Amino acid sequence: MRKTRRKTLPGFGITMGVTLAYASLIVLIPMASLAMMSTDLGLAGFWRTVSDARTLASLKVSFLCSLAGALINAVAGLTLAWVIVRYRFPMRRFIDGLIELPFALPTAVAGISLTVLTTDKGWVGRPLFELLGVKVAYTELGIIAAITFITIPFVVRTVQPVLEQLSPDYEEAGLMLGAGPAAVFFRIVFPEILPALLTGFSLAFARGLGEYGSVIFIAGNIPFRTEIAPLVIMSKLEQFNYDEATAVALLMLVCSFVIMFVVNRIQVRAASFAGEKWAVDRWRRGGRTLKVLLIAFSFCFITLFLVLPLCQVLWKAFEFGFRPFWESVSDPYAVKALKLSVLTTVLAVVCNTLFGLCAAWAVTRFSFPGKGFLITLIDIPFAVSPVIAGLVFIMTFGRLGWAYPFLTEHNIKIVFAVPGLVLATIFVTFPFVAREIIPVLTARGTDEEEAAVLMGAGFFQTFRRVTLPHIRWALLYGVILCTARAMGEFGAVSVVSGHLRGRTNTLPLHIEILFREYHTLQSFSAAAILVATAVLILIARNIVEGISRKDADYYVR
Repeated sequence: MRKTRRKTLPGFGITMGVTLAYASLIVLIPMASLAMMSTDLGLAGFWRTVSDARTLASLKVSFLCSLAGALINAVAGLTLAWVIVRYRFPMRRFIDGLIELPFALPTAVAGISLTVLTTDKGWVGRPLFELLGVKVAYTELGIIAAITFITIPFVVRTVQPVLEQLSPDYEEAGLMLGAGPAAVFFRIVFPEILPALLTGFSLAFARGLGEYGSVIFIAGNIPFRTEIAPLVIMSKLEQFNYDEATAVALLMLVCSFVIMFVVNRIQVRAASFAGEKWAVDRWRRGGRTLKVLLIAFSFCFITLFLVLPLCQVLWKAFEFGFRPFWESVSDPYAVKALKLSVLTTVLAVVCNTLFGLCAAWAVTRFSFPGKGFLITLIDIPFAVSPVIAGLVFIMTFGRLGWAYPFLTEHNIKIVFAVPGLVLATIFVTFPFVAREIIPVLTARGTDEEEAAVLMGAGFFQTFRRVTLPHIRWALLYGVILCTARAMGEFGAVSVVSGHLRGRTNTLPLHIEILFREYHTLQSFSAAAILVATAVLILIARNIVEGISRKDADYYVR
């Protein structure tokens, strides 16, 4: 079969060449540069850096808060996925559509809105937390809240497709034999969705471990108490202590590799359970009381973590009317920051779309040595902290990087310039398009492409006329997610930008500067633009998903 594929299907050379070159330039070489730079400390210096009391305290905060956030989302995400799939009720589509909001909403905007929301004067902090005597903002609870917000989609979108494909026959058989709803769930349903749940939990934990943009605003950044590991890296960079910054980053990078390895192993295990795609007859049993409680929990969770932060931004932006808002967003620096954000987003999306198409074709249509490693490499940016994503380009193209002499000789500037912003954004959004297309091409098989080639069609003709019509919705969906993530990127861009107003400040960085300078109205006005963009992206996503579900040739993941 392998020989037949290689002989029949064309395009292996060009797609694999583009994939390897692109992945090496964006991911492999920069990360290797980071590893090489960390060797300057030596083993003793490396150990002294990572075993420093402040570093260990920050790692502990990041680890425990990420673990807590992932556990919360393991329960809440499973509940949300169950409610969306199993029940029919008003506003079900609204809840389903909001799940991707953390992907679309910039992390800096999320951090600012959660901070204002949970302070003593906030909408939630004043009536709820102050009454209970609980302080959330500027504590570990605030960090957990931010991580919970950011990682909500990972569990829901991992478990939801598995639930949709589960046949209700065994559940109904268990009920008819006298088992209660709880017994049916834990003995029949839960073993089937456990691999997907563990995958979502691992991805949420990895994402939370490296989260920076949303956490630094609400954490308070108190050393030994609420300081996270990515902030320690940023602090060392600001002090030009690159050796120690790379040592801490390398440790976190190793953790990311381990987590992604575990995730891939879980996915392989989950694949062994994958069976026939059943036509799902929605199971409505389990008791009316339980149904009402689960739906109520879902509404409360969505309202608290997604709807209120969104409303908080819009309220603060228009609190004094439209005219102050317009004056804030029409500020020359705000306009330049918005244009730069759009430019970096467009370039990143175009590059990652071309890569995603090539990578998906090479991975799904051919067998070759190192295929598993390549798939893991594509997934690495999901687990790598955005701060590390920016740092790897500093260590490659900055003054201490091996490429700096060549760049200087040819008068090319990457770090603290627009090219650096584009590279950092590409790294962060690297997997989105490829990971949306790969499952669709895998599900479809190669029969139609092989038939087209045997009839005389070339690679480009086969791809354009046979493959592209089947993956168009997955491609568009990946482009939408990539656009949302690129538009709001904060951590990686913050490292490589240099924070030069009017030159290298994107809109999320501009919002951070305004917020730290206590220009609340201006910062929330700029944030409202990104919120509006996020909402439009979510609407586009729902439209694409609705149309794709009607397409008989499109296979839902």
